[in-house]
Amino acid sequence: MKKAQVIWSDEALNDLETIYDFLAEKSQPAAQRMVESILSRSKQLESFPESGAKQETKAGSKEYRYLVEGNYKVIYRYQQENRAIYIAVVFDTRYDPEKLSV
Repeated sequence: MKKAQVIWSDEALNDLETIYDFLAEKSQPAAQRMVESILSRSKQLESFPESGAKQETKAGSKEYRYLVEGNYKVIYRYQQENRAIYIAVVFDTRYDPEKLSV
């Protein structure tokens, strides 16, 4: 079976940078490990694109799913017809869920 392609949105990439910058203030190695851990976790979607739990969203017409890594939710949408996974945001679960943009 052909693997799905994981595509990161600009917002999700900015989220990773923000996570890194925040954690790097205390420890650059810890920041690097967390970002690598999030990226590694998202790789499972290439083989198992529907492995994440369904995410309730404000955009009711689109189905989003998520994976959890540490304190972060990797929120994504899967388009089965072209086997593409679109990572929308990486959300810190310690924040107010009302601030979630999807």
